[in-house]
Amino acid sequence: MVRTNWAIDSNPQTTQYRIDAFSDLPLEPLEYCKRWVDVPPDERGYRKACLAALAEATGLSERTIGNWGQNFERRPNYVVHILRMADMLNQIRKIVLPPDYPQK
Repeated sequence: MVRTNWAIDSNPQTTQYRIDAFSDLPLEPLEYCKRWVDVPPDERGYRKACLAALAEATGLSERTIGNWGQNFERRPNYVVHILRMADMLNQIRKIVLPPDYPQK
């Protein structure tokens, strides 16, 4: 399959989708949790919910993620790119899928 750089975008001069440029931006674990964890950060259970959300997004264990430090400062560099992709997929799901769509 031949892939072209043609873009269907509001700016016909560009040769790349805007979402492609956006996907290169890293997303830190705390920011991901702020966007996708339903428990408020100041409530009990927030860290546990955050670890679960990060584990689901990355495929890593909650224990591994917990070892990154209180604010995830020791996270591997690749994780910020996985989290950006997971964030974009979550946004697409939120827009495209109906609220009653089965989760599993």
